Amino acid sequence: MRIVVSPHYSSLHDWLLQVPQLFSTNQGQLLYDGRNQIRLFAVDGQQLVVKRYKRHDAIKILVYSFFRKNKARRAYENAQELTRRGFVTPCPIAFLECATAGFITQVYYVCAYTDAQPIRPRLIEQDPFDRPLASQYARFVVALHEAGVLHRDLNPTNVLVDSQGRFQLIDINRMRFFGGPVPKDLSMENLTLFYWLTPAYRFILGEYAAQRGWTEADIQEAIRVKQRHDRRWVRRKKITHPFRK
Repeated sequence: MRIVVSPHYSSLHDWLLQVPQLFSTNQGQLLYDGRNQIRLFAVDGQQLVVKRYKRHDAIKILVYSFFRKNKARRAYENAQELTRRGFVTPCPIAFLECATAGFITQVYYVCAYTDAQPIRPRLIEQDPFDRPLASQYARFVVALHEAGVLHRDLNPTNVLVDSQGRFQLIDINRMRFFGGPVPKDLSMENLTLFYWLTPAYRFILGEYAAQRGWTEADIQEAIRVKQRHDRRWVRRKKITHPFRK
């Protein structure tokens, strides 16, 4: 097993060796159990969150062993880069790679616990939506894009807000970083991940566009991009849903 741990948390190395066994015996508090599993542990007065990614199939075992960084490693390194660029994500602690005969078969990502909550209830489930929060969120996404940060799963469950009103990003294994601002076409595509073309989405788009100096033509193009994205999403679900258990 390979463990890469932040120098600030080197004292946790021996505990990290136990992580696969802790999961196999269902220890810790279960926070999420789906494609991946997330558990909360109390270790030496610290609350640690460990995400066990879905076990690799044969093709991914080959790809992640020799050709591409696995999801846990990407999450760890992306968290470091986000922090370097001035954004908040739960503090990265370590990633683990379990291997058999030199092939990586299971990976884990470890970070600090946060009690910040997803923005989804206040911007999607609440009617009317929280306009001050929506405005703040639009400015936050502007800051991300202008800093060259593209979170490729920027949905309202992966953006948290804490009691001080600070935004935090989670589920960060799929990201792209630029040396300058994110290009306009990719920014428009990224905005589509928020939710459907609702009043909240239109409001956020308007706030975002004002901050970036977009024209009315830009806004209309962004709406067309959103409509195209939603149509593709619906078609994809119609195709894949019958094959799901």
